[in-house]
Amino acid sequence: MGFPALRARQFLVALLEAGHQVAFASLLNGNAGRGEGRNPPRGHQQTQPTAVGPLTFESHAVRLDQPGAFLTLRDLRHEFQPDCVISAGPFAPMAGGARAVGEEPLWVDVPGDPMAEAQLRAHRGRTHEPIHRYRQVLSLALTRGDHFSVVSGPQRAALVGALGLAGRLTATVIGQELVEVMPPTVEGLYRDCPPESPGDLLTGIAPRDFAVLFCGGYNTWLDVDTLSTAVLKAMDADERIHLVSTGGALAGHEEGSFKRFKKLAARSRHAKRFHFLGWVPARHLDAVYGACDMVVNVDVPCYEAEFGSRTRLLDAMERGLLVAATDTCELTHDLSGVEGFFPQELGNPDQLASLVVRLAGEKRRRMDTEGRPTPLSNDPLKVPWSDVRGRYSIATTCRAMLDWVENPQRSHQGVEVDFVEDQWSEISRLQERLEEVWTSPTWKYLGRVHKVFRQFKD
Repeated sequence: MGFPALRARQFLVALLEAGHQVAFASLLNGNAGRGEGRNPPRGHQQTQPTAVGPLTFESHAVRLDQPGAFLTLRDLRHEFQPDCVISAGPFAPMAGGARAVGEEPLWVDVPGDPMAEAQLRAHRGRTHEPIHRYRQVLSLALTRGDHFSVVSGPQRAALVGALGLAGRLTATVIGQELVEVMPPTVEGLYRDCPPESPGDLLTGIAPRDFAVLFCGGYNTWLDVDTLSTAVLKAMDADERIHLVSTGGALAGHEEGSFKRFKKLAARSRHAKRFHFLGWVPARHLDAVYGACDMVVNVDVPCYEAEFGSRTRLLDAMERGLLVAATDTCELTHDLSGVEGFFPQELGNPDQLASLVVRLAGEKRRRMDTEGRPTPLSNDPLKVPWSDVRGRYSIATTCRAMLDWVENPQRSHQGVEVDFVEDQWSEISRLQERLEEVWTSPTWKYLGRVHKVFRQFKD
């Protein structure tokens, strides 16, 4: 369950708890959603746990790896006849919403700056292709969306600038708020998945050991060198320090960071103290968090880290773990004043290693003197997490969207901008025509004929 799924859940739960009727289209890539019980029929009724009890909604699985995916979304919209369309989550939902909507008002979620993410992908992959592709999707969203949401104040400013470049800041929208800040949420995730604790999930860590957890995808923004150097230095200084990793490579998006980190761990003399669990079911995360003492997150210096957010840190704070993270985004600025959060400098492995060694020793001293296994994190100058978490509840983070849904309105369209609007609109029209060809009976028939000829040829 990565960030796209968590973001979609945030919007879905808010809409259901507010009493709205929802048709929910899950955009699935590759093998996502396949397997026993995970590829449900189109249009089935699904139940979602919420704070007011289980609520039902209409669920549709749409496979992006099959031709005509956006035409399927358009068909669903025709059948459901919604009062408004909302995209939730990065990239594909933005394009899907812009391509599927008719004349209904469209809310476009842009959680993280797409062009800053494209810059990192281009850097990792040594190609400019992501910049062109991300710009295409963002342009589609900017020219059609009526209202927008982002994850931080700095990203709001960046998106307002992009709207101006796209010709959307016209005289007719003066005084209108087009972009709302909707931070990630932490509330109630584990009520969806009753926890399980398999006995063989995590072995080799003793009660007096200190386990550092990296939980989630090894994304383009991760500073692999700083993280690995810090962990190895801490292990050099203290033989009871371990590193636990859940998640890993992001297939089709970023796979190099995880491979590099795992290779550095395997080549070190501390290889046995690295525990790579891979992508574990959400129901097992409770046991993983329970076996660990601290969560780490280390960003490279980049615009993505400045404009974006780090949902995994909220999850760790909610679980009562200590958190050490580079202080790069609005969320980490907010958490810097919270008990148990240790802000880190960019590119400073010595600072992180020293912190881990200190906290590991502190944990053992407390066990010796007080019989308590957790390290001391009380700081009279910091506020408890319980005083802060309300700012990241579903009700608080989704308030602006719920207000808009009560009376959704189309915004005035912008002025024509040739290099953004016309080019991508033409690409969109051509892509739709291709999808219509791919899904036509003639194309399917020709495909079967082609297979027969290939068999004869072979």
